[in-house]
Amino acid sequence: MHKPLEHFHDELNQLFAKACEEHQNGLLDAARQSYLELLDYFAEAPILHYNLGLVYYGQGEYQLARDSFAMAVELHPGDTDILFNLALSKKRTGDLIGAIDTYKKVLAIDPASVDTLYNLAGCYKDSLQYALAMDTYREVLRQAPQHQSANNNLAFLYHLTGDSEAAVRYYRRVLEINPDHQGAQHMVAALTGAPVTNSPELYVKAVFDNYADYFDRSLVTELEYSVPSAIRDLLDTTFAGRRKFVHGLDLGCGTGLGGQAFTDIIEVFDGLDLSAKMLAVAAKKGIYRKLHPGSIVSFPKELDDSFDFYLAADVFAYVGDLRETFCLLRQRARHDVLFCFSTESDAGNAYTLKKTGRFAHSPQYIKELAQATGWQVIASQETGLRKEKGVWVKGDLWLLQLA
Repeated sequence: MHKPLEHFHDELNQLFAKACEEHQNGLLDAARQSYLELLDYFAEAPILHYNLGLVYYGQGEYQLARDSFAMAVELHPGDTDILFNLALSKKRTGDLIGAIDTYKKVLAIDPASVDTLYNLAGCYKDSLQYALAMDTYREVLRQAPQHQSANNNLAFLYHLTGDSEAAVRYYRRVLEINPDHQGAQHMVAALTGAPVTNSPELYVKAVFDNYADYFDRSLVTELEYSVPSAIRDLLDTTFAGRRKFVHGLDLGCGTGLGGQAFTDIIEVFDGLDLSAKMLAVAAKKGIYRKLHPGSIVSFPKELDDSFDFYLAADVFAYVGDLRETFCLLRQRARHDVLFCFSTESDAGNAYTLKKTGRFAHSPQYIKELAQATGWQVIASQETGLRKEKGVWVKGDLWLLQLA
């Protein structure tokens, strides 16, 4: 049983000040405990539920954050800051409908909130309500014409819905705001047919950082992606299931979706990826001994290790000219190395940057490049890589050894 509140007035004020200081200094575990202690005395204080919600959100405990913000809203209806954070938490828990409804409540109170409009548009985009998303991004731009991300996302949606001319127009607006925006530069090049040899690293990193939370679900469930298992089947068929490997490197490992198909035949497996958020997801799966942040073009130069297995599943869609990569991998390869990868198919004799922003490589290019860089193709197979708008993207699977 608690002592009367008046005996603890100073102590409780000190505890609140301590909790706020801990929170401000990033000591989230300590702040969490302090706020919970205070709630024993002030269970109906919206500021405590709100602050606790911020702590939970900062710790990635999005369901707890949602519940704390919901309690704060119940105790203090109409507070737009609380509602905004409640919407953020709902989205993080996968409740897009709930997030949309809550953002609308904020806009009913503050129709000019550009941040709320922008986040609402993102929820519409993520829930595939593209027309509503585009209308909302346009409203953001009506109020804030220089909003870089709204211009960029509107360009993406025009591209996605087939209006390349409008997409280029909005990507160019992004470049007017930020001439160094690598993603916009890359997509203008892709949509206008400009010559490009590789995707900019910052562009690739941004794409996959934004994709990390739902990458596996999107690729496997929505796009019917099965490239890693198809490469594994080709490997098992080629070697009658007899190959085992000492040290493997998964190039562009992402969330580990590709590496999972090979863990039983590789003694030590390392992963490499540009996206820190993708690597964070991969780390939880326990597939890799080490996870390295970096580029497949530059990172092998820094390695001291050697490898008898390389995997690059759906990675070379972001690298046009593969010559440097093939040479670097050869330098770090053991004599019995196996190099497994996939490419999107191109009908020409080289590689092409497609309007999707990804590269396609012709089988002739791969065969000639392999020969020129000391590799030998031992098996290849045509396949469907994934579905786009219900149609299979054609590709090729490859197994290479040293010549």
